[in-house]
Formats: sequence, C-alpha cells, structure tokens
Amino acid sequence: MHSNELTDFDIGLFIDYLSALDSTEIMYIFLPPIVGMILAIGLGLYLNKAVSDYINNHQVLQKVTLKTALIHGCKGLPLLFVVSCYVYFMVQLLTLPPAVDHLLSYLLFAILVFTVLRCISRTINAMVNTLIDHHENMPKTTLLSNIISLVVYSIGLIIILAECGISITPLVTAMGIGGMAVALGLQDGLANLFSGLFLIFSRQIHIGDYIRLSSGQEGQVADITWRYTTISNIGGNTVIIPNKQIAASILTNFSMPAEDIKIKIQCGVAYDSDLDKVEQVTLEVAQKVQEDVTREILAESGIISPDATINVPAPGFGFHTFGDSAIQFSVSLNCKDFSHQYKMKHEFIKELTKRFREENINIPYPIVSVINQSTPSE
Repeated sequence: MHSNELTDFDIGLFIDYLSALDSTEIMYIFLPPIVGMILAIGLGLYLNKAVSDYINNHQVLQKVTLKTALIHGCKGLPLLFVVSCYVYFMVQLLTLPPAVDHLLSYLLFAILVFTVLRCISRTINAMVNTLIDHHENMPKTTLLSNIISLVVYSIGLIIILAECGISITPLVTAMGIGGMAVALGLQDGLANLFSGLFLIFSRQIHIGDYIRLSSGQEGQVADITWRYTTISNIGGNTVIIPNKQIAASILTNFSMPAEDIKIKIQCGVAYDSDLDKVEQVTLEVAQKVQEDVTREILAESGIISPDATINVPAPGFGFHTFGDSAIQFSVSLNCKDFSHQYKMKHEFIKELTKRFREENINIPYPIVSVINQSTPSE
C-alpha cells in the first residue's frame, strides 16, 4: 500500500485501535496532546494579535504594494504556523500507532496547504482591490473577493485530495451529471450571480453611487454580492435588490459621469414687479445658499474646515412663462452630490421668501376672477 494514500484500511485501523483502549488509556494517550494543542492555539492567538497590532500601528504598511499586500496577507498565519509546528513535533516525538501517525500527517499537510492558500488569497484580493482603487470605473465589491477566494481554496482542496490519494475524477463526473439538475434548481441564484458579474465588469455603477431604478427604488450603492445589491436610501434604511432585477431595469446613475448635479426650482412674482431686481435678488440668494450649504455638508463630512472658501458654479436664472397670476421663472442650483439637493432646496426656499419680503417683492397667490353676468328679467 502506498504510504501517502488515505484509505478505508487506514481509517479502519484507527477505529480498531480506539476500540481496543479503555477510557483510562485513551485519556493517558490523548490528554497530553490535547492540552498541548490548547496551549499552542493560545500562543498562536497571542502572536496573531501582536502581528496585527504591529501592522496597524505602522503607517508605512498601510500603503498597498506587493510587499505590504503580502504582509497583510500574513495576518492570522501565526496561529496556523504554531499549530502546524506542534502537530509536526508531536508526530515526530511521540510513539504513535501507524494509523494515528498517518492521519496526523494528513492533518499537518492540510493545515500547511490552507495556511499558504490563505496568504495567497488575501494577497491577491489586496492587489485586486488596489488595482480597482486606481481604476475609477471599476467597483470594489465583496462578490469579486469571494470569487477569488473560492477559486484559490478550490485549488487547495484538489491538492489535499490528491495528496491523500482520493481521486477527484468520480467527483468531477458526478458534478457534471448533476450539474444540470443543480442549475435548474438554482436558476435564480445563477442569474443573480452572473448579473452581479455583469454589473461589476460593465462599470455602470460603483460603490457609493446614487442610483434610481425604474421600479422606484433609489439610494446609495453599499455593496454588490453574489445574489443581491444593497443600497442605502435617504431615510438611512437598507434596500436589498436582486442583481438580475437591477440588470434588467432602466437605471439612472446620478453619480456618473460626474457627481455634481443641477436642480431646478420654480417660482413666480407679481406682474408689477421689477424683473431686473427680481433676477438680481434671486441670484444673490441662490449663490449664498449654494456656498453655505455646500460648505456645511463638506465640513460635517470632515472634507474641509468650517471656514474654508467654497468655489461653486454660478446659479442659473430664467423667466419662462406668463402665468395666470404671476410671471414664472426657474432657478438652477449646483449640488456637489445628489443627496445635497434636499437641504439646498429647503434653505433656498426659506432664504428667498425672506429676502423677497425684505425687498417688497410679491409672490402672488393664484387669483381667479369670476364674473357673474346676470341676464335681464323678462
């Protein structure tokens, strides 16, 4: 029998060996290794924390390069390394039955493979995320990270099974035969998966974009997973939408090609108003509101200081309609972000109403004149 094959005979020997021992012998043989394993895990956890603290406290390691990506990928590896070393020395030092020795050898190999693959997976994910950060049109999502991890760990599983002498050919054959049945049962899941990949690689939406679907849902994109996309609406609630629904919907992205948007507000003044003065006052109020609201929102976000100077495009103004009781005009305001428009509208309406009252500019109520024309009595 080949020495590195994990067979039913090996497992049977191990079971027969345990059956031949009483409880005292089992405790005598297995208690010291178990206690040692617990101590090794404790030491590994301590080293994990020490390595994580060292990485987090050094700013030079926060800039992602191939070297720092490898270092960040080593987070969590001290635990696996210590456990692997313990298992190896236990196998070498203790006189164990061949069946136990054989199984521990496979366990050690599996831990080592998992350790290396974990580092590789984290490093690849870090490098991919760095490339995405440098590519403005590519969204960073958990779906892409999950696919990378799945591919890497699947390769590791195949390596472990091959080392143990377990043929994967029957498994692949069974998966091929049952693939159609699984695909039929997971139609929605597969549709959402491929729709999610389409959303990522089409580069039409990104994390942080404000979108509105034709079905009415709107909000800021928080994440794209293998099954659904999560968005946060204005009320702070999370909306979960299947990927295939987004891919099939007519979608408006308010953050592309630029996050700046223009909003229009309609108003009207009385026919006896000085229109030049109306235009001047309105533009003054609009410019002030634009600057004040933009400065306040950016300061709250920590982007600028509260007393910083804000440069925003000039607002737009135009009369457009002779209404029933007023001359109608529209004002265009510039917002740095789609979500800023609500506060900007609120402040502009308040300030414009206040300024019009100070300047004796009248915003008329709708007036309907009713003429009662009575017919002379016969």
